[in-house]
Amino acid sequence: MSNLPIHDIPLFLQELNSTKLLLFIVGLLLFWILFFSLLIQLLPKKYKPYKKEIFIFMVIINMGLLFMGMVLTLAMFLFGLAWASHRMSRPTYQILQLEAYVVDEFPMVTSQFSEGILAIDSHPNRDISTEEKIKALRILYESNVQDNIGKIKLFLSDSSDETRLYAFSLISSFEKRLNDEVKNFHKKIKTASNQHDLEMYHLHLAQSYWQFIFHGVANVQLTRFYTDKIEQTLQHIDHSSKASLLLGKIHLFNKEYEKAEAMFLQAVEQGTPKKHIDTYLAEIRYSQKAYNEIAQFMEKAFVIDLRLKPLYHIWKKA
Repeated sequence: MSNLPIHDIPLFLQELNSTKLLLFIVGLLLFWILFFSLLIQLLPKKYKPYKKEIFIFMVIINMGLLFMGMVLTLAMFLFGLAWASHRMSRPTYQILQLEAYVVDEFPMVTSQFSEGILAIDSHPNRDISTEEKIKALRILYESNVQDNIGKIKLFLSDSSDETRLYAFSLISSFEKRLNDEVKNFHKKIKTASNQHDLEMYHLHLAQSYWQFIFHGVANVQLTRFYTDKIEQTLQHIDHSSKASLLLGKIHLFNKEYEKAEAMFLQAVEQGTPKKHIDTYLAEIRYSQKAYNEIAQFMEKAFVIDLRLKPLYHIWKKA
């Protein structure tokens, strides 16, 4: 067999008829039976009660390895043939320079409003696993989007104890962080050494109050309290585009559209880029049902965003 040429191996295999193969398997079976009959006698005493089961297992596993070896050998043989004959898929990849395909007509698009962060409706008890709910809550908590804490509050009535507890801990943690910020800025206001620092601390304090409303921490009854606190705090600031912009948001939240527009335009006069208030002005026109004026605020900001271009054309024709 050792001197048998490779090209004669198929002829040798053809000479092995089924009788010889059967004799080989029977001989191998007798060998393993004899071998383990002797080996089983050397088992420790604690295994003696199970020597019959161990004997049967060892004989079957070794016979099974014979057939497994045949199957694996056949699989490796076919794999070798496929590799040698290049039948395996060998894809080639071409490197593209994206800069060559990015032109003015098809600009790169980035998210401006975090619109794809996560959508959770008003049915937190829908049929999803607790693990998925907790993962969604974590994403909401870490996202700086409007009313994310308000959405988490919906899960306080969830059917899962674990989900309710996790939602409560996230809300408490967020609210504690905001309260700590408010206390910290109150302390800094009392110890401010000059007018510039005093105005800066008042602005930060007002922005912290706004976070209670923006993220949905404050309920409906408390929102008016926080808007009043913001207006009172911003009265200590004489000239600031950020303060005017925040006042505009407060008036817009309270549906005081004329006051909101006046504050936004004042922020532009104080240095805020016009494009930063276009979305707010568009929202004001929509709330006032002046639909034919909406497109003028969207033309420059949205026409380059291919996802929002159809929306722009809709309002343009209004």
